[in-house]
Amino acid sequence: MNTQLGKIHISPASLFVIPITFQMVTLVIYDRMIVPLLRKLTGYPGGITHLQRVGIGFVFAAVATAVAALVETKRKKVAIDHGLIDSSTGIPMSVFWLGLQFFFLGIIDVTSFVGLLEFFYSA
Repeated sequence: MNTQLGKIHISPASLFVIPITFQMVTLVIYDRMIVPLLRKLTGYPGGITHLQRVGIGFVFAAVATAVAALVETKRKKVAIDHGLIDSSTGIPMSVFWLGLQFFFLGIIDVTSFVGLLEFFYSA
């Protein structure tokens, strides 16, 4: 995939900064905005139970998988259209198409992993 952002070349290894950034932003939004709202609605101190949080993470895991499948379908179509299906050269498609699934991976980490840790510590 094309890793150019204008004239800047972005290393594929540095793409994992994207989900980490999404995790930090999502965690702040969740902790400062969503939990107080849910606390008022449910009366539960954490907003929702630990297992509900894990379940939300699993739903987003399914969504991330569906998005990954759609992006891979698009990537394969671009490769076929340009005759690059068996080529080792890059495909003329931006690597930032992966951004949406990286966003969902950040939400999965914030919900599932944090929910599991809280569940294990509360038992």
